[in-house]
Amino acid sequence: MVQTGLVDKEIDGHTYSFEVLGAKESVKLMRKLIRLVGQPFAMLFTSAEGEGDLLKKKIKPDVLGLAVKALTENIDSDEVDAIIENLAATKCLCDGKKINFDQHYKQKLGHLINVVKAALEVQYGNFLAEVLSQLPSTPSSTNLQDQSPT
Repeated sequence: MVQTGLVDKEIDGHTYSFEVLGAKESVKLMRKLIRLVGQPFAMLFTSAEGEGDLLKKKIKPDVLGLAVKALTENIDSDEVDAIIENLAATKCLCDGKKINFDQHYKQKLGHLINVVKAALEVQYGNFLAEVLSQLPSTPSSTNLQDQSPT
C-alpha cells in the first residue's frame, strides 16, 4: 500500500513502512550498490549453471574465489553499515514506530536481511526483481527473539 510516500511490507509478522527515495537519492544509492557488489554478482551470474536461484546453481570454484576477492576488495565497512542502517531504520518504520537500529535488530540478523531485501524491492522494484529473486529467503523466525521489535 502506498500512502504519503510510504510503502508497507509485511515481514516476519510486523508491518514495515518504507519511505520511497527521491530520484537523486535513489540513483546515488544505486551507484554505491553497483560499486560495492556489481562486479562480484556479475561474475557469479554469468558463470552459474543449472536451474533455480543462484545458491542452487553450480559455480566454478575459481570463479567463486574471484567473486569473493572482488567483493572484499570493494567493501568499505562504514559505507555498508550506513547503507544498511539507512534502508532498515532511518528510512522506515516498524508497526508505525521509529526504529532504534541497534535495539531493533539485536540478535536478529536474518530478520535484518529480510528487511533490507524488502527495502531494496521498494526502492528499485522491477529493476532489482531478477537479482533479488536469485537470493533465497532467510529463515529469520529462528533468529527472532520472543521480544517485539522496538
